[in-house]
Amino acid sequence: MNIKLRDFSIGFLCCSLNIVAQEDTQPEIQIVNPNAMFLQQQRALPPAAVIERGETLYQVNCRLCHGLDLRGGDQGGSNLLRSEVVLIDIAGESIGEVITEGQGSMPTFDNFSNEDLAAIAGYIHSIKFESEGQGSTPPVNYDLDILVGDAAAGERYFNRECSSCHSVTGDLSGIATRIPDDYIMQNTWVAGGRRQAGRGGVQTTITVTTEGGKTITGRLLRYDDFFVSLRTEDGAYQSFSRRGDSPRVELDDPLYRHRELWAELSDGNIHDVTAYLETIK
Repeated sequence: MNIKLRDFSIGFLCCSLNIVAQEDTQPEIQIVNPNAMFLQQQRALPPAAVIERGETLYQVNCRLCHGLDLRGGDQGGSNLLRSEVVLIDIAGESIGEVITEGQGSMPTFDNFSNEDLAAIAGYIHSIKFESEGQGSTPPVNYDLDILVGDAAAGERYFNRECSSCHSVTGDLSGIATRIPDDYIMQNTWVAGGRRQAGRGGVQTTITVTTEGGKTITGRLLRYDDFFVSLRTEDGAYQSFSRRGDSPRVELDDPLYRHRELWAELSDGNIHDVTAYLETIK
């Protein structure tokens, strides 16, 4: 019995040490302004370039639901300034989980890299860092003039980067008339117009070919190194385990080039192209 008790004690100690070790590896908030009243104003922020990228991603993907000031937007998104998820987030781990997995009526966004998620989280934390604290009066409404770019430079950029897929006399004909709100037009072209397809936007199509040669095509639901799932045109759900290159998977992502551009676009590019598209009546 003593031997069993000793073995149990050793096992319990090892388990306890393992738990402590795991707790020690959890990220911690770096405090740089301990005299500030609120925790969000005490924390260290990521570099300015990361916050700027996060702002771009937020404005394109999150603003319509969560608002310009994070207090909730036209599509009924939650107030991020009061969000418990934001409060407990340290470096994007909690915010990123909600973005990629969805929550409540919020759809999933599986197209972001870990760096993208950290950038969005960094931007959200930067807004809370600069805020006056919970309960403060919302800022006075004001209109933002975003037509500050060079239309001629925007035309050159469009012809170089966009004209292989889009045409101002074709799919973009009269875009400034069809989308009179400059901010919405800017968000629409940067995002690839995906919101025009309704909730969930433009969908990625996936074709799975099994080892037996059977081909299944449908709307992509999930795709990683171990698992792939889709929904066929008749609404049937299909899922497959992956081992290496089996089953064979082919993706047709209409927004692939737009996703590449997100990493390349500067604020100047965005403003220039928006100014150019504003001339397409």
